[in-house]
Amino acid sequence: MFDKIDKIIRDIEDTQQEIKILLGMHKISLIDYIMIKRCSIDYPSHLEIWMIEQIDMEINKLKSKIDELNKVKKEFLIW
Repeated sequence: MFDKIDKIIRDIEDTQQEIKILLGMHKISLIDYIMIKRCSIDYPSHLEIWMIEQIDMEINKLKSKIDELNKVKKEFLIW
């Protein structure tokens, strides 16, 4: 069980690194990304839609790993 949790945590950390790299490559901060997704600010002129979609994919991967971790934690606590 702990091995499974450790693997999920490593996957989460790897995905976080990927997100940081993509944000750095596209020259925006996480706050900028969130504001763009909320339509609170306009797209910067250097940013294209495919760049945001690339970050979206990693964010979705992160969400699914966090959900998976929560599921495993629940199973572990019920056990």
